Amino acid sequence: MKRITRIAIIVLMLLIGSAFLTGCQALMGQAQAPTPAPVVQQAQAVVVEGHIVPKATTGLFFMAPGTVSQVLVKAGQAVKKGDVLAQIGDRESVDAAASAAQLELASAQRQLDDLNKNAALQTSQTQAAFYSAQSDLIQAQQNLADVDTKDHQTKLDNATQTMNKAKDDLKTAQDDFDKVSTLDKDNATRKTAQDKLTTAQNTYDQAVRDHDLLANEVSLAKALETLAEAKLNDATVARDAHKDGPDPADLTLANARLANAKAQLVAAQSGLSHLTLTAPYDGAVTRVDVVVGDPVLPNQPVIVIADLSQLYVETSDLTEKDVVSVRTGQKITAVPDALPDLSLTGSVESIADGFVEKSGDITYVVRIPLDSSDPRLRWGMTVKVTFSQKN
Repeated sequence: MKRITRIAIIVLMLLIGSAFLTGCQALMGQAQAPTPAPVVQQAQAVVVEGHIVPKATTGLFFMAPGTVSQVLVKAGQAVKKGDVLAQIGDRESVDAAASAAQLELASAQRQLDDLNKNAALQTSQTQAAFYSAQSDLIQAQQNLADVDTKDHQTKLDNATQTMNKAKDDLKTAQDDFDKVSTLDKDNATRKTAQDKLTTAQNTYDQAVRDHDLLANEVSLAKALETLAEAKLNDATVARDAHKDGPDPADLTLANARLANAKAQLVAAQSGLSHLTLTAPYDGAVTRVDVVVGDPVLPNQPVIVIADLSQLYVETSDLTEKDVVSVRTGQKITAVPDALPDLSLTGSVESIADGFVEKSGDITYVVRIPLDSSDPRLRWGMTVKVTFSQKN
């Protein structure tokens, strides 16, 4: 019985040990199993369509209506900034107005310059005129003082009495003559009365002149004093106006004239510019849509000019889902459809803030200057643009 019990215990221990070893092996196997590496999603390159475009292109138009009088360029012609491309209207009359405005401007500027240049001379002249007027007033006041005296008044009173007596004598002589005026002209009595009348008239006339001369001396002296005072006032105003430079009134007028001349010149030049189309930058004429004699309206494009000094790529179907993967400075490659063997490179210069809706999709225009060009490239060519995903 004891023997069977010991055997049972041994068998039980062997079973427990075997189970233990099996569990340990299982645990060890699990610990040593390799952990698979995480799957890294590779960013997919953004590929869109684009087109070759110039650095800049401008449709030129006249600012005023008119009839084309000159077309000085043709399509394909290279031009420099400021070159005249076409003209409308009667340029000669506008040129004449501009020349007249230029002449008036020069004259107005000279007047202002002369005012400033001669300021010191005018100051001296007005000071001299002031002192001269002051001296004239003093002299006039002295002259008035010399004649407006009691002695002069006595002479005037005496002259008045003499004049009145002569007037009475003249009246008496006239009455005496009237009594005999009907007698024959050769009558001695009439002749005597006639002679007395003539003498009385001459005496009266002289008495009036003597009286008026004395009376006029005082009136003239007073008038000359008043005139001298007025001249001194004017001289004082002129002296004060020029003491610190040109007369402010003259300066204001000269500046106003100059400003008006400048405005007239600007208006004339503006009118001239409205009749002329000039190149806004160095480039090439790509299209001419008018000939001499054609009527044109304001804002009607007539000539197109482009700056082909560097070619760009502009995307045409970059969607809102792809634009978020694009950044300025990002490298690109571009392959023209017409030149599949040509690979062009560049870097994103700008990404449009505004969008363009195409066939229901929201798209954004990205501009990319090309690092190099090729003589086979043409404006408008379609290219496949690949945006690099490398940092």
